[in-house]
Amino acid sequence: MTRSDIERELIEIVKQEKNVPEEKLALSTPLAEAGIDSLDSLSILFAIEEKFHISIPDDKARAIHTLGDMVDVVEELLPKASFTTGSGMSG
Repeated sequence: MTRSDIERELIEIVKQEKNVPEEKLALSTPLAEAGIDSLDSLSILFAIEEKFHISIPDDKARAIHTLGDMVDVVEELLPKASFTTGSGMSG
């Protein structure tokens, strides 16, 4: 899975969890400016963990302030060979 694939998936998760317009989801935009509060962040983090089958440690979760930070954390935590034969379920 490439970095742009991760970005695309994260944008979809944020849009589903919070109904944020995609134009507000630039990599550098602070999540708070996009209308995402701490409770929203928790539900988004849970959705990310479920989607990517990863566990985000508290220290990494606290360091997420932008969509770009989310991409960095997910990219770091994903196994390097991940998603080479994924089953692409959408819902």
